[in-house]
Amino acid sequence: MSRLPRTYDPPVKLTPKQANIYVWGFQPEARFRDAVCGRRFGKTFLGKAEMRRAARLAAEWGVSVEDEIWYGAPTFKQAKRVFWRRLKQAIPEAWRATRPNETECSITLKSGHVMRVVGLDNYDNLRGSGLFFVLVDEWADCPWEAWEEVLRPMLSTCQYTIPSGESRKGGHALRIGTPKGFNHCYDTFQDGRPGHEPDHKSWLYTSLDGGNVPAEELDAARRKMDPRTFRQEYEASFENYAGVVYYTFNRNESRTSERIKPGEALHIGMDFNVMKMSAVVYVVRDGLPLALDEFHAVRDTPEMIEKIKARFPGHSVAVYPDASGQNTSSKNASESDISLLRKAGFSVIVDSVNPSVKDRVNSLNAILLNTYGERRLKVNIDQCPQLTLCLERQTYTDKGEPDKDPKKGHDHMNDAAGYFIVKRFPITQHTATVQSLRI
Repeated sequence: MSRLPRTYDPPVKLTPKQANIYVWGFQPEARFRDAVCGRRFGKTFLGKAEMRRAARLAAEWGVSVEDEIWYGAPTFKQAKRVFWRRLKQAIPEAWRATRPNETECSITLKSGHVMRVVGLDNYDNLRGSGLFFVLVDEWADCPWEAWEEVLRPMLSTCQYTIPSGESRKGGHALRIGTPKGFNHCYDTFQDGRPGHEPDHKSWLYTSLDGGNVPAEELDAARRKMDPRTFRQEYEASFENYAGVVYYTFNRNESRTSERIKPGEALHIGMDFNVMKMSAVVYVVRDGLPLALDEFHAVRDTPEMIEKIKARFPGHSVAVYPDASGQNTSSKNASESDISLLRKAGFSVIVDSVNPSVKDRVNSLNAILLNTYGERRLKVNIDQCPQLTLCLERQTYTDKGEPDKDPKKGHDHMNDAAGYFIVKRFPITQHTATVQSLRI
């Protein structure tokens, strides 16, 4: 391995906000950086500077040539279109061992290190090498599994020694992009906030902060775009994505700090699933519901009963269950499930069949926000973190149905929440069969 030759190619010029992200690179306290930025912030210029520095440091710090340097985007086609030409511009010819490989979009350096442009949609095909540095662009549109299953493990094996003699382990990453709802981009941004993960750092900058978009251009965009899209695209604001099922939920405006009071009657929406039982605990005050607690990923009905009794002694409980879910002892929402709840002393309020998905979704959306601007359902997001996450993230499939992808798991908690709402606060009236009503 050899150092890269000195070059007098002009360096990439960064704006102050871009430079603020750049200077934290390759620091132990900012090993994983997340930059949430508005459109036209200048991510490409920052990316060129980051990749150029990574190439130089890999040679200077004795990083193994098995640990590569990548730029990743949601698809290979997008990665090639956006960055391949720019990567070739960023890496001086004097640093290259051979001509760039136009088919694989890779550059081999004289130090022996390899730089690549990759797509993260077919992430299983990327396994194999280690990573010294990865720049992930349009992070909100990339699959989380690509990071969790491939990129993060590949960064773990990297080892090197900095000029001071200090040995370090683990590669570095910069994830950058514009928000798209409250998905994994939001999660990793939160990891970098003060007091959260010690080796993460994050920033949020608007398009105007980037210094590349004049104020008058932003004014023109504001006149032509709806407020939510403008906030998301230009102000880097985390907004409910347009394709989410429960688009009326807003964690700030739907928030309550209310807690369950001693002896208060509880109304629990419940979804039966093997190893994934979910329940949302409501109270009704002044005729309106408050979602104040939850149960997530419970094994089965007996365990759910045990947890409810342990957490809420002295409360009367009415359960509004899934009429066709599953548990470990039956294939359909069986009489045994219902009888177990009833034998536990709970009231069970259930129809013979579940309401239509459309009715349940519409009822929950309407009580979260109606056409008069009233938010009649409030959620304690601190006590109900899974419900909050699922309301923000469940989207529609290409067929126009709520996504029930088990890898995402955003449906169970929402279903549980909806069973109570559609029975007690329906848009169209339904007649419920009340079994052993005690409340």
